[in-house]
Amino acid sequence: MTQRKNQNDLAKALGVSVSTISRALSDAPGISEDLRERVRRLAREMGYEARGGKGGSSRHVHAYVTLDRTTDGLTGFYDGIVKWMIAEARVSSMTIEVRLADDRTEDIRRIADDVARQRVEAVFLVGIDPPAELAQLLLDRKVPTVLVNGADPDMRFDCVTPSNFYGAQMAAQILMQQGHRSLLYVSGHLRWTTLQRLRGFKTAVADRPEAQLSVVTLAAPTRDQVERVVDALQDGRAPTAIFCINDLYAVSVMQALHARGYDVPGDVSVLGFDDLPFAEHVTPRLSTFRVARRDIGRQSVQLMARRLADPEAVRLQVEVGVVPVTGQTVAAIGPVA
Repeated sequence: MTQRKNQNDLAKALGVSVSTISRALSDAPGISEDLRERVRRLAREMGYEARGGKGGSSRHVHAYVTLDRTTDGLTGFYDGIVKWMIAEARVSSMTIEVRLADDRTEDIRRIADDVARQRVEAVFLVGIDPPAELAQLLLDRKVPTVLVNGADPDMRFDCVTPSNFYGAQMAAQILMQQGHRSLLYVSGHLRWTTLQRLRGFKTAVADRPEAQLSVVTLAAPTRDQVERVVDALQDGRAPTAIFCINDLYAVSVMQALHARGYDVPGDVSVLGFDDLPFAEHVTPRLSTFRVARRDIGRQSVQLMARRLADPEAVRLQVEVGVVPVTGQTVAAIGPVA
């Protein structure tokens, strides 16, 4: 059956024009959400195959992307992941509809409402940890779900995430190899993924009995909060190296250190995580860890394709390796191990 004939059949069944069907299937503006969903649902039922499809109809998946993390300064991180998700979807007979969602507000109830009213065929939760009620609803409705940059300790959902534990473990080892024994970990909002990052760092430090670790948790990397951390540093007890939960925190810490007269890395070394786009533009260039956003995006779509093809397949939790990026914010002190 040709694409034109398929769209004619859809138009006849719904009593609308072929151009309306085409615009609804291509996510063009000017189509109501209700009609768009009706077109997609009927297309799936009729086995509609989009141009370039590889057999079977194009699957439409909603991607709910955390608004909190985006507005918290990690736009480049999630933009990179979503870009590669969309690119991979084009070759996987899949379309992705992106919606921003704050994971601590009414938006979670909107996602649950979409699921309850069968407005979604499958779901990517990007940077969003589903609360218990939403997770149970997804399971009860058997909605294929992939957590992107998220983890599920109960192994109910497919997941793809950076190698947070081993990446942070490597970060601590790098600092200690440079002679640092007094370390500060600056953390933020802890999710299961970032908790693994903290655990990995602690594990490496525990292997060196002479090393000392302090952990500070900030609600956000605001100027006031970061400056309070820097002001708490005291001669004789001040850390020689600071590891930050991500590059945004790291750059904020660097700015506060500079404002208080500290030299980076002369007085204090600073190490970030994520290798966000701005990391290479700060002075000195931030030392950090590169997260393969392309591979996270592509792996997430491949996990979804597998789940759609075999709903009963065993759940997979994929970790994507991270790579240290040598900048100019980590310096050796004393003998290098």
